[in-house]
Amino acid sequence: MFGSWNPAILRLHVSLSLLLSSACAAGEDPVERDITVSLADASFVEDGTHPSTVKDGWVITFSELQVSIGDVMLEGSPLDDTSPQYQIVDLMEAGEGFVLGSAQRTSERPHALIRGIGFTIAPAADPVAGNVDESDVERMRAGSYSVYVEGTAQRGGETKDFSWGLTAGNAYRDCISQTSFADEEPQVTISVRGDRLFGDEELVFDPFAASDANADGEIEEAELRNSDVMLGGKNLWTWLEAQASTLFSVDGSPCTVEPS
Repeated sequence: MFGSWNPAILRLHVSLSLLLSSACAAGEDPVERDITVSLADASFVEDGTHPSTVKDGWVITFSELQVSIGDVMLEGSPLDDTSPQYQIVDLMEAGEGFVLGSAQRTSERPHALIRGIGFTIAPAADPVAGNVDESDVERMRAGSYSVYVEGTAQRGGETKDFSWGLTAGNAYRDCISQTSFADEEPQVTISVRGDRLFGDEELVFDPFAASDANADGEIEEAELRNSDVMLGGKNLWTWLEAQASTLFSVDGSPCTVEPS
């Protein structure tokens, strides 16, 4: 009686379990949610980068971190008729997050994660102001910038300023949120980590500081382009353009990234 399972009985037991599970799933009603998509800082942008996170001891503080974002998708479809429009958003002014838009979506599985999230960070011919002034919009448009960053790095009595406009465009697709349809008011967050301009897990600023050829305290694009210093086998300006694609994720989860 207490011996091994009879194979036929085991198969019957498994079949019944699957049948009951399917019946339960089939009995669940589809759920509709109004989902909000926001853009938020996920690094040390507001308070600077603590020296312990920078290998060479610099304290990096951002004053502006502006991005050109558009073509926002949710569950594989645009948010609304205006979601393809590119907006200029400054993460320094975004607080806990800048709302890009919202849309209603329905899922047959109430506990499913929200998927099919996409967006593009790229220069735009006719962007609009998200939370910035028109002068910022014009700077991004005229410079064909996808990302614009201003800040200061300090170490001891030494100070270096930087203001860089990056032009590389990237499309982020197949992103999956950690938020599910089970939440009453789900919010998907596109996270931005400006500190990743200076590295991945280990940040460095010495190569950039050393590129201030005229020692005027301002690190300019031309100086980075002409510098003999390399990072990851790349010219410093090429490094910045490449690193810009690593700044963005959805709720901390990576996306598929393609040049736009």
